[in-house]
Formats: sequence, structure tokens, C-alpha cells
Amino acid sequence: MSSLQIKILVLFIVCAFNYANAGSIDDAFKALNQFNYFEAKKQFEKSLKSNESAANYGLAVIYFRTDNPFHQLDSAYVKIVRSEKAYSAMKDKQKEALKKYNFDYAAIESLRKDISSGLYKAVLKNPSEEAYDQYQKNNPWAAEYQKAIYSRDSIGYLKAKNANTSAAFDLFLKRYPESEFKKEALNNFYRLQYKENTDGKTIASFLSFEKQFPTNPYVADAQDQVYNLSTTRNQVKDYDLFIKTYPKNKNVENAWRKLYQLYMSDYSMERLEKFQSEYPNYPYKDEITKDKKLGSQQIIPYKNAGKFGWMDLSGNIVIPAQYSTVGFFKEGLAWAEKSGKYGFVNKANEVVIPFKFSSANDFDKGRAIVQIDTLFGIIDRSGAYIVEPQYKDIGQFSEGLIYALKDSLYGYFDGLGYPRIPEQYEEAFSFSGGIAKVTYKGLEGYIDAFGSFKVKPLYESINLFGDSAIVIEGDETAKLATFQGNEIKTILIEEIGTLVSDRALVISDDKIGYLDKRGQTVIPATYDYFTNARSEGEFSGMYAKASKAGKFGIIDRFGKPVIPFTYSKLGAVSSLIAFEKAGKWGFIDLQNKPVIPPMYEAAESFKSGLGVVQLLTLKGAVNAKGETVIPVEHTTIKPLDDTHFLVSLGAFYGIYTNKGKLVVPLEYVNIRKVQDDFYILTKGTELHYFYVPENKLIKPNLE
Repeated sequence: MSSLQIKILVLFIVCAFNYANAGSIDDAFKALNQFNYFEAKKQFEKSLKSNESAANYGLAVIYFRTDNPFHQLDSAYVKIVRSEKAYSAMKDKQKEALKKYNFDYAAIESLRKDISSGLYKAVLKNPSEEAYDQYQKNNPWAAEYQKAIYSRDSIGYLKAKNANTSAAFDLFLKRYPESEFKKEALNNFYRLQYKENTDGKTIASFLSFEKQFPTNPYVADAQDQVYNLSTTRNQVKDYDLFIKTYPKNKNVENAWRKLYQLYMSDYSMERLEKFQSEYPNYPYKDEITKDKKLGSQQIIPYKNAGKFGWMDLSGNIVIPAQYSTVGFFKEGLAWAEKSGKYGFVNKANEVVIPFKFSSANDFDKGRAIVQIDTLFGIIDRSGAYIVEPQYKDIGQFSEGLIYALKDSLYGYFDGLGYPRIPEQYEEAFSFSGGIAKVTYKGLEGYIDAFGSFKVKPLYESINLFGDSAIVIEGDETAKLATFQGNEIKTILIEEIGTLVSDRALVISDDKIGYLDKRGQTVIPATYDYFTNARSEGEFSGMYAKASKAGKFGIIDRFGKPVIPFTYSKLGAVSSLIAFEKAGKWGFIDLQNKPVIPPMYEAAESFKSGLGVVQLLTLKGAVNAKGETVIPVEHTTIKPLDDTHFLVSLGAFYGIYTNKGKLVVPLEYVNIRKVQDDFYILTKGTELHYFYVPENKLIKPNLE
């Protein structure tokens, strides 16, 4: 056979082969369009070598459709992936020829997405972290790609959260470094890393944590804990030792200021000179200079013509009235309101912090709560924000933490503004004794300073009972339970009172008894309920007032009568107790010995060294000898403090000492305590003070 004949033969074979294959792919698409899946599958499989992309596409269609026995999503996925990969190798002539069957790259992409959607639905039937992860790896083009990643991360994050260990969150972060849960996971990782490595809550454990994990943001808290533990006794020598021992601790500045505050508690010039001598390295010498100038003067607010300023304790004007409202000086500064805005001034009336706040509170330990519009924040003495105004509600610092409401939930942060416990509570309260009451998902519980539940949120309304149990109150019953929520006593009672002198009053079926701090009944509920039992029936020291068969007496901590149940009326427990006999009132002591015979229309047990008595319609007060100390010529008398009594005649009030001296005349319409040593007195537009340490009435000298 000649060379020419051979070439002609080869050309014929190739043409015949191509014609046959062209026929196969055409036949395949035709059969597919006629839903002849057996024939279509057969022809597509024949065409896999000559028309790889189109044949795999056709097979993917068959495997994807559910109206034939070949439906299999995994096979459809394999075929469509091969089709897409092979499409770029197709000749343009082939691509053009197959368009009549609606086959092109767009068709491949569309089918691929549909197949991926089908596979996603399959994953939803048996969802798992691994299934979602495999799906997103194999289907980056899928419409559900981001959903798969989010679902994978959600499951992974929940696993870490349930494990509640730093290792679990660390693994999550390493697996999914770009996760939407990264921020939350990182916060939990840092929090748990801190908690796990400082379980001992000792200075050594916090120092070790700081050294091991210097990038953990809780290092700041670790330093705070070192500071707090080192200065628990709140003494000058503790702060001095802290400064010398931990010079790099962020609280050294606070320690210096606290040391100065404690040392200078009286702010006398002599004390100031001594401080400078003992602490020549004190870094804030300018403040000492200023305190020398201003610290010796005590000034208080006064009012004149609707404006406020400050005067000294002799009534001499120091800062003229020019502000809408003002506060007392605390830590050298006082808030004032001017033109509707609040700021802070010193005793020289110098504006230290500008008038820019909607409201402001007194300084406390170098911090003050302020308000901008409707939001609260915290500033330091320089006016710099420790916490930007961003909270709708904010508490007071207690044990280094403060609660705040940002959006709809409460959380806690520390004195430096660092979030300590995430926002997750519908209601929150201040810390006391290392725990705080919160409402979580409608149920009340108690958390520790790390946000861990010490009392799980299991009930709608609970209250602490002692230091190891809670009271769960219902509509008609009350229960006593341990901190873990395991009931240790169920009592069918109306009410459990608070612990006073290790005794808590209980009321059940109009009977009164007492429990100890362990919830054990120490005095059975056999005593009668009486008016004011919730207050007068509580223990006062070693004794409590009780009622039996319509008579009153006094019992000790074990229910033993110390004053027999012979009195139809009896006052509250005191050193001298008011009693009624034959319509008249007198006083007995705790040995049931009459001290002042019954001669009054009414009487109240002794308080602040005196007993209030009534003759006809007027009241006065007597001492233990029965001598009249406060004349019986007043409408009302009640103790203000350990040495003073508030008296009234009609609508006007005054103040007596318990020695019988009238120190504030009866000419004021209102008297109330505003500071530890001051009562504020108002009449008309005038504002005066009573200064307790000196029994002194202070009026501004306005002439």
C-alpha cells in the first residue's frame, strides 16, 4: 500500500471516529432531553474520552435529577467537578456546537451550585462540625458556603464553651482563626487561662500568671489582685511596702495616692510637713503644694438668692454663690452646676474639670461617675475618662467592680474600665462579700468576681441567708436551700426574715419562731404573730420581743423567757423597755425590774440614752432616773443618732441633744442628714446646717 493510500485511510478512520463520537454526544443530549436516562447515560459514558466536559456534565445532570434510578448526589458532584475542570480544554468549535443543548460554562456553574445546594441539604439532616467543614472545603462556590462556615464555627464554639477550658478555646482559635466567633473565643480563652492559673488566688499565683502570660489582658487584673492582696489591711505601711516591692505594677500611682490619702486623713499642716519628711520621693509634689494652700480649710455649700456657693463652718463666705447647685468637697474637689452643665472645682474655685456633664457624682477613691446626655461614664481626678460615657445605667464601685447596662443587658467592669464579666444579665447588683446578685434569663442567682455562678439561676426570687444558703420565696411558702440549689429545708411559712444575731424570724400560720444561720430551728414557731413583729420581733443582741396568749414578754436566743409573758403591751427590746399597766406606761429593765413607774399615756423603749414619753397629747423624753430631759411639749420625738433627737411642734422641727440642750430651734420645715457630720436645715428659701461634732448651728453671713 502506497504512502498516499495510507494517509487517505488514516484520514478516513479519524473522520469516521469523530463522526461516530459526535453522533454519540448528540445522541446523549437528545436522549437526555427525551428523559431516556438509560440511553443518555450509555451515550454520555461512551463520549467521556472525546467530549470529557460535556459528557461529565450530562452524567452530572442524570445523577442530580431525582426522576431516575441513577440519582446520586455524590456522583453528580464528582462529574460536575470534572466537567468544569475539562471545559477550558474544549475547542471553540465544540463549545459552539453544543450550545444548542444549552451546554456552556454558565450551565456548568449553575448545575454545580444546584448540586452543592443539594449536598448542603444532606448535611443539614446530620449536621456536625466535621460535615460542615468538609462541605465548605469541597464547595467554595456554593451559595451556602458562608452558612456552612458559620454553622461549623457555631458547633465548634459551643463545644469549646461546654468544655469551658482555655485549651478548648485555644484549639478552636487555631482551627478557625478567621471565625466570626474569634473575638468571643479569644475573650473566653484569656478569661479561662487567667482563672485556671490563678485558682489559688495568692500573690504568688498572680505574679506567676503575669510572668507566664504577659500578653493576656487579664495581666492588668492580676496586677490589681496583687495590689489588693498586698493592701488588704488598708494601712500606710502596706502601701509603702507595695510601692517598694512591685515598682512596675500599674497600681503604684494608686498606691502612692492612697498612701497619701491615708497618711493625710486629717489634712493638717503638721501632718503634711511630716509626710514630706517621711516620703521625699512622693512623685506628686505640686499637689502637696496646693494642698498646703487649700487643705486646711473645711467649707460647705450655702444658698443665697437661688444660687449656691461655699462657706466655712463659721458661716463666712469663701466662694460666692454663683452655681445652680453644688456638692460637698470630696478628695479636694466638689461638683457644681452652671448653665445646665456639671464640672468640678477646687477650694480656690478653680475649674479643675470643665463644665460639660449632664450630671456628676462625688469623687470616691479618685473616680467619679458622670453623665453625658443619657449615658454614664467614669472619670479620674484629671477629668480623663476611665470609662467613656456609653452606659444607660451604672452602679457604684464595690470590691473593685461596678455593674453597667450598655444595650439591654448588664455586665461588670473594673476601676480601669476593663470588662470583667460579659453583658448577659437582665438585672445586676453591686458586689458584697465576693458575690453579686444577678438576673439571668428571668431567674435570679449569685456570681463571683469571675462571673461564675456561686448560686445557680434556678428560681425567680431568692435572697441570701447567712453566708452559705438562700431563701427561695413562693406565693405561700418559703424554702431554704444551699448555694448549689439543693434544698436543705422546706418550711411551709409565710416569710423568713433576715439573720440578726444569728437568728432569723420565721412566720407560719400566724406563729413566730426562729432559725439559726444553718437553717436549723432553734426556737419553734409557737409564739403569736403581733403588729410590727417583723421589726420588733427580730433579735436585738441576745433578746427578742415575743407574744403568747395575748401577752408580751422577752425571750433569749434559745426561747427561754427572761421577762415573763404578763404584759398586755410592751415596747421593743432595749436597756429599758416600755411597758403598759392599768392604762399607764413606765419602764422596766431586762431583769423585769420596774425602773420608772407607769405614769404616762404612752412610752417608747430607750434609744440613744432616752425614753420617749407622752402626757396627754404631747411628747418629751426622760433619762434612766425618770428625769425629764426633753420637755413634754412636742408633737413628735425620734432619735436622729446616738446623741441627738429630732423634735417637732406642729409643722416645725428642731434638734435636742440627749442631755436636754436645744441646739436647733423649732423653726425649720425639714431636717435631714446629708453628710456624716452634717444635718441640713431648711425654712423657706434659707439653707442652714447643724454640725454634729460641735453641736453647732451654721448660718451663712450674708451681710
